[in-house]
Amino acid sequence: MQTKRRCFITLILIFIFAFANTCYGFASTITVNIPSRTIYFVSQNISKLYPIAVGKIVSTSPLGTYRIINKQVNPTWISPWNGQVVPSGPNNPLGYRWIGFYSDYGIHGNNMPSSIGTLASSGCIRMYEADVEELYEMVNYGDIVNVVYQTMFAKTSPTGGKALFVYPDFYKKGLNTRQLIKEELSDEGIKVSDDIFDKLYKYINISDPLVFSDGYKVIHNNELVSDDVYKSDKGQLYINVDDIKGFFNIDDEKIKSLNSILYDNKNYANIDDIGNMTGVKFSIDDNTKTIKMVGNIIYYEGKFLSTTDYADYQNRGIYIPIKEFCNITGHKVEWAKDKGVTIDGNPVKYKIYNSKSYISQKDLKSIYGLNIIVDSSSNKIYIKRQ
Repeated sequence: MQTKRRCFITLILIFIFAFANTCYGFASTITVNIPSRTIYFVSQNISKLYPIAVGKIVSTSPLGTYRIINKQVNPTWISPWNGQVVPSGPNNPLGYRWIGFYSDYGIHGNNMPSSIGTLASSGCIRMYEADVEELYEMVNYGDIVNVVYQTMFAKTSPTGGKALFVYPDFYKKGLNTRQLIKEELSDEGIKVSDDIFDKLYKYINISDPLVFSDGYKVIHNNELVSDDVYKSDKGQLYINVDDIKGFFNIDDEKIKSLNSILYDNKNYANIDDIGNMTGVKFSIDDNTKTIKMVGNIIYYEGKFLSTTDYADYQNRGIYIPIKEFCNITGHKVEWAKDKGVTIDGNPVKYKIYNSKSYISQKDLKSIYGLNIIVDSSSNKIYIKRQ
């Protein structure tokens, strides 16, 4: 079957459960939401969110409900423009997996990872190669594929604060009007003054996402970290300590190392101190009062371990700082001239970045039999003992 290079997928952040039938048993569900450029996968045992690239404005992805109709490993791509046949390999825009769901449309890998998160395809859904290979193994013929178009999502912070994330109306469906956003804010119980609403609305369909709340808010990808931010008279920004503690799952002793201030009977920490403690970086947009937290966050047994600047989600080439891993697990790390970095006396493969040694998550998993889950949608890595 001729597979056109049409790639567009998105996914609605709603838990949609599939049904059981005699042919396929419990059917998994894939929900693609265009505005947020995400896939939400739900099966009987797992649910997971993935980032994707979707169809361009001139080549939109088909909205509707479909089923998986074919699956291919190492698919061949036939150019819809000149008929050129491109075999599986690094020059094939389909990557190494194809999950077809309607006519020439499918979910597949890519040979351009920088396109993930954008409108880049001719209608198909692109995923990071490692993500689509993972998804490929979890889906079956007949599983449901919902392609939906939802721009607004209410998000909750660790302390219960709320904000409305509004993604751009790329396909101009008329969903991001003042009236519709105000109705959604009212339904969700999110209070935003008329003055702040008007200032924010200037950036509708520009900011991605545009986050509505009554003050500054901190976001990390699709998550609300905090809507409780204090700005001092000197212009310094402080974030609710309980939100930081809840988001990172930092223990009480470590959170005490933050120099906090008391305001309105709550503790707040300066964003620079938070960055120094966790390794995350912050990007501040005063026009929309949005603070974007940037960083690949690593957890061990659910607790914050560290961050890493070295994460290749296309191939899961993710590197974990050795010292931080050994500190939390009790392993002994040493440096020897003849052996390099050793853990418990055994040499390990490592890389040095900015005078710090790192080990790949694949080697870590192989050596210690750990269960490592990579969440490319939230830029988080979860390390657990088997």
